[in-house]
Amino acid sequence: MSSQRVKLTKSFIDQLELVPAIYRDSELIGFAVRVNINYKSYIVEKKVLGKTVRSTIGLHGNITLVQAREMAREKLLLMSQGINPNEEKRKRIIEEDVRTNIEKQKPTVKAAFDNYLALKSLKPRTVQDYIVVCDKYLVDWHNFKLDEVSRKMIQEKHAELSQSSKAQANMAMRVFSAIYNFSVEHYLSEDDQPLLVPYNPTKTLSAKKVWNKIKRRKTYINEDQLPDWIRAIFDYQDRGQALETNRDFILTLILTGFRRDECESLPWSSIDLKYGTITSIDPKNGEPHTLPMGDFLLELMKKRRRNVQGEFVFPSAKSQSGHIVNISKVRAKINDLCAVKFTFHDLRRTFGSIAEGLDYGHYTIKRLLNHKKDSDDNDVTSGYVQVSDKRLREAMNEIEDI
Repeated sequence: MSSQRVKLTKSFIDQLELVPAIYRDSELIGFAVRVNINYKSYIVEKKVLGKTVRSTIGLHGNITLVQAREMAREKLLLMSQGINPNEEKRKRIIEEDVRTNIEKQKPTVKAAFDNYLALKSLKPRTVQDYIVVCDKYLVDWHNFKLDEVSRKMIQEKHAELSQSSKAQANMAMRVFSAIYNFSVEHYLSEDDQPLLVPYNPTKTLSAKKVWNKIKRRKTYINEDQLPDWIRAIFDYQDRGQALETNRDFILTLILTGFRRDECESLPWSSIDLKYGTITSIDPKNGEPHTLPMGDFLLELMKKRRRNVQGEFVFPSAKSQSGHIVNISKVRAKINDLCAVKFTFHDLRRTFGSIAEGLDYGHYTIKRLLNHKKDSDDNDVTSGYVQVSDKRLREAMNEIEDI
């Protein structure tokens, strides 16, 4: 391959035949045009740390001579400082390969949701809520990489969902936040660093103070309404009521203050008919909650045990779980019977309100409702107060009397 030093101009380079040769520029030392059988390319040549280095700038036609000359000056300056542009290029290629590999390993929103549900131990109701969030509210984000969801997208989605339901909008963003935080710690590189941007984009809702303020429900059945409501419970008739399952379930709710889902799945192993206790697993704190039963509830459970031989206290042949699940249609019919509108959680508030009206102390009511004790910073005494079973049984019977 021949080599010549000439003044490089566009017209000179254009007329060069595709015969292998190098034409070195007479004006910018180190800059040259290299001709091969298929193309012409701009190059620079210079000794770097005592070794001659040749580096390609670009193809003639893809870049202009003016651009090539300017790029050559930049490369020659680096080379004069002992920097090999070829090594720098290899480093950039490696870095880009690493970046590309990391991007491939990052989960999509859908994949992160599926992974979270697979690895976390969640209650069935929680799983259902998460599935609704992913497959309904955030379905248009499924194929986005998790950290491609920007703060602006979070703000816009929260505002959009808030138009239909402020509570659901808050829930969707809190679920996404939980998924994101979990994924930051779960998806790690080979050097144990997070693959995802550590900043959770839902923080923007707090920064802008746009979380929806949801008023806490305070409804309950007051004592004036209780006679009509009780009468409607006992008068309720429907198909499949031979075991009085729905009636007994609703009565158990108001006589224990249990949450709906913890009462629905009560197994007989949680009922002690000898000592008269009932135990549930609180769906919020996951802790067992044992209460002595009042006399009426104990007799109700004895009656059910004589008639129900399966695993669950409130069985259902129709549900996949084997126990009743959210009998909202029954509740609606009872609502119509007595014109007292109530939710299942209203029965828990009614239980607590009756206990409060009987002048039971703060710690007794907390124990009846299985509310967590205050932290030591707020209430040191709570760690020392133990409410006796006798006291609780008295309370349960008085609540039954009301």
